Amino acid sequence: MPAKTTKVRTEAHDEKRIAIIEHCAGLFDKVGYHNTSMQMLADEVGMGKPTLYHYFPSKISILYAIHDTHIQALLAGLSVEEGSDPVPSLRAACVGILTQIANHPGYVRAFMDNYGDLEGEMRDAIRQARRDYFARVKGLIEAGIASGEFRSVDPTITTYGFLGMCNWAYKWYPPLAPTQTPEQVADALCQPFFDGLKTNPSQG
Repeated sequence: MPAKTTKVRTEAHDEKRIAIIEHCAGLFDKVGYHNTSMQMLADEVGMGKPTLYHYFPSKISILYAIHDTHIQALLAGLSVEEGSDPVPSLRAACVGILTQIANHPGYVRAFMDNYGDLEGEMRDAIRQARRDYFARVKGLIEAGIASGEFRSVDPTITTYGFLGMCNWAYKWYPPLAPTQTPEQVADALCQPFFDGLKTNPSQG
């Protein structure tokens, strides 16, 4: 019984943390990370500052949690299977980014605009996760080149181009999200990109 009680408490604690970072990300998005205080964040969440400190010891720890939640969602949604067609996986990566922008715009803006505010081990951990994600996307492009589906291009520069195209949507996609699904926008963005990469643009 004690183990079950502990599990329930842990799940409730985790759910509360998720709710807190959702609210805090929204406030960061509205007024900017540097313009917020722990008191403002506590007010936004609807709890006393001492209670907020129970979940997060500092504002930067909330920022880190936002970064970690976002990049882990992207990594989890990126399918990289050896020998598989890279195009659907790259499209899925784009859909994943756009879904995060549509559903959690505050997370994404903090991830894009406030990475430099992370410090020490927090910054190192997010930097490594970013590198892992970049390497997996680059691996898809390299697989396409190796199979002959993609033209011979610089995979590093092409990966930067692909992710820049997808990520920059955080600047313009949120107002369109109610009427344009991530899948629709991903197809509009990716099809010209894939046509430029393919040795035979009429494929797919």
